[in-house]
Amino acid sequence: MSPFGINTNLVKMDDAPKSFADLLNPKWKGRMVKGHPAYSGTIMNATFQIARDLGWDYFEKLAKQNVLQVQSATDPPKRIALGERAIMIDGAGYLVIRGKEAGQPVDVIYPSEGTPVATSPSVLMKAAPHPNAGKLFQNWMHAREGQQLLIDYARQYSPHSQAVEKPGVRKLSDIKLMREDPEAVEKAADEVKRRYTQYFKV
Repeated sequence: MSPFGINTNLVKMDDAPKSFADLLNPKWKGRMVKGHPAYSGTIMNATFQIARDLGWDYFEKLAKQNVLQVQSATDPPKRIALGERAIMIDGAGYLVIRGKEAGQPVDVIYPSEGTPVATSPSVLMKAAPHPNAGKLFQNWMHAREGQQLLIDYARQYSPHSQAVEKPGVRKLSDIKLMREDPEAVEKAADEVKRRYTQYFKV
């Protein structure tokens, strides 16, 4: 999931952007960081979903905000934690949650238009040498115990109905999500990279 992230020393929660539209406010010019879709699958997913739902003209406007461009989805959380930028537009939201719990001056915001999402599928290889062991692991990982570990230690989100989120973190069911569409992303990837580079000149 790619929510907004903020450095709470630089932006107070009451003043923080609550929507993608808010990011176009001139006061945020030069204060934001975003991943580049040419380098990260998570960022490609997020960029595709934002462009699909808000239109490419949104990115044309956002590009005028002098947004710092980074590569990995793990880079934006690091930049806001260090205070290099006040706001992350997308990136690994779970790292912001982990950072906040570790005492860093960061927090997450789920934009009102919807939060871009990238699921993490798992597979059992057809030619796996021990397929029954693989099936047992898959059954455990997708049951309550395995999903709870992902929540408690990796700080990932889980749709499992019996898994419980930690206090102070919004439940997945309470977050408005954009729709993931892996097939459409695959088809549109080259166009997303081309248009993004055209607007942001990177």
